[in-house]
Amino acid sequence: MRKIFNSLLLLLISVPPVFSAPPGALEGVTLRTLPPVAVPAVPAPFYAPEGSRYDWSGLPAYIFTEEEPLAAPIVDAIGRTRRTLDVALYNLQIDGAVEALAKARARGVKVRVLFDHAHVYPQANKQIQAVIDSGIETRAMNGRGGSGAMHCKYALFDGALLQTGSANWSGFAETFSYENIMFVADADIVDGYERNFEWMWRQARPAGQPAAAAQKPSAPPVDPTPDVNFNGTQLPDYAFSPRGGTEAAIVAAIDAARSEADVAMFTFTSKNIMEALKRAAVRGVKVKLMLFIGQKFPFFQEAKTSRIELRFKEGRLEKGQMHNKFAVLDGKLLINGSFNWTVTAETSNTENTIFTTAPEYVSPYKAEFDKLFLKAAPPKGE
Repeated sequence: MRKIFNSLLLLLISVPPVFSAPPGALEGVTLRTLPPVAVPAVPAPFYAPEGSRYDWSGLPAYIFTEEEPLAAPIVDAIGRTRRTLDVALYNLQIDGAVEALAKARARGVKVRVLFDHAHVYPQANKQIQAVIDSGIETRAMNGRGGSGAMHCKYALFDGALLQTGSANWSGFAETFSYENIMFVADADIVDGYERNFEWMWRQARPAGQPAAAAQKPSAPPVDPTPDVNFNGTQLPDYAFSPRGGTEAAIVAAIDAARSEADVAMFTFTSKNIMEALKRAAVRGVKVKLMLFIGQKFPFFQEAKTSRIELRFKEGRLEKGQMHNKFAVLDGKLLINGSFNWTVTAETSNTENTIFTTAPEYVSPYKAEFDKLFLKAAPPKGE
């Protein structure tokens, strides 16, 4: 990723800060620099170079659901596809997305949709069933060896753009919960996610054929050129589950933190990651941990005695959730994706995680954490 964003400086020198038209072709894809605001109110747009395989001009680099709706840009992104569209969803409940998928197939796009097994069987909801009935190539799978879940929430547009994050494509995510999505155009990351989708697709079975032949479980793809440098520690651009090194990469990142670790996590049961946070606190790192109030946290007492500032957050509306799964370390590294910091996510589920030091992502996610943490509740009795 570093080589992609090194071109940002040259771009800023040669191009005015506000574009009236997309800039010329670049060696890599860059994002517009975000203004230094405490809480970004409007997501930063992409600007696609001329001749790109996919025109992502104007699509947001990120969305936080309490600030912006997520359905509209997802439908927009689907509508721009011309060749391929690969989608891996734990759940789907947005009618507009179903319609956009069907329209993409009708105009000749090769559309493949992968769902979590438990959301197809014994009975799919109306949106998932509509995808299946539309003739779109649809498969379903569990996690590792028939256990766990296909817990990813990402899409690949024309092999050029990735959308990922914590949010399922659902009205519940958009309206009731605190969630995030990212659009990522880094070629190395997109390539890794394409390999991961193919890896899952081979292990999945066509919808309606739960007994069909499928490839046996194997290790997920890994980043062949890990080049995210965080305080001298090399981290991968991405990691996949199950048992693909995600937990180890997160532990390595926390062990490299020097000043602060801000964690927003829906659910947290990983002993190894908790030990890393405790080590960080001991060496003087300011650790802030924000969890969804509706989940059990087995390390409550350890957090209280380890100088970790622990708070709990409800959803935006009744029955909603604080469903984010991201961390910002030293204000320089963002870890984000579908991966809850749990044993199940590491060993059983199919999951995805991005590691990036690109300030165009890190800064707004840091601001989002600070905003949510400010209004989160400390443990009772404190």
